[in-house]
Amino acid sequence: MCLFFVSAFVAASAPAFAQVYGAVTGTDVSRAESAMVSVYCRIPGTQRAWVSSGVVIQSDTTGDERRGEVVITTAHGVGHYGDDRHDECFVEGPDGGHYRVIRTFNPPTLASSWEDWAVVVTSRPFEGPAVRLPVRGIQGVEGDVPVAMVGRDFTNPQCRLSRSRRVNDGGRLVYTHTCGSRRGLSGAPILAQVDGEMAVIAINVGRLSGGAGPGQRAIARGVGDGFDAMIQRGFEASAPLR
Repeated sequence: MCLFFVSAFVAASAPAFAQVYGAVTGTDVSRAESAMVSVYCRIPGTQRAWVSSGVVIQSDTTGDERRGEVVITTAHGVGHYGDDRHDECFVEGPDGGHYRVIRTFNPPTLASSWEDWAVVVTSRPFEGPAVRLPVRGIQGVEGDVPVAMVGRDFTNPQCRLSRSRRVNDGGRLVYTHTCGSRRGLSGAPILAQVDGEMAVIAINVGRLSGGAGPGQRAIARGVGDGFDAMIQRGFEASAPLR
């Protein structure tokens, strides 16, 4: 959906400390599959909808009490940039139920893949047991790190993520991955073992060009750089009223 430009720019120096990334286990992947949802947003003036992958996120502060669920996905699947109402969107939960979206946090424009993220809050919690995943910001990625990705009718348990040295979008070098991408996988969570804990560290944004099957590079938007702050606002919006 976005155009990505190649430059000969040199990557910025890494942070002074780096996280330790390890391979994701089969148990981690199965748990992540249970946290997958689909996000539907009606295309204005039509009876059709964008359908994106999303993942339910776990808060460290609200515990089991919540007024709604917090889901992360891409902005291009939600649309209406800068409008936080999104009356035409709903989340299909793990139980198959439809949950209306009441709040959306996303950038006011979509000028690059760095702005292609959205945090949505549902009108009520999912019925029955629900799996929610922790998130961790990406820090100090050196070379390829082992990751996994799950999405709508899709799982790749063994792929790689790295910071590109040449693909520049919006003035910054992007993260790319080899997990694969296709229609409906926008917003699919990319998972890693970070310092011994499985967490969502990025979401799939889409193809670099043409098709992107497993092994070919696609764009990832890492958690951090404002995305994490909006996830926190989503937790605040979903917290019980006191």
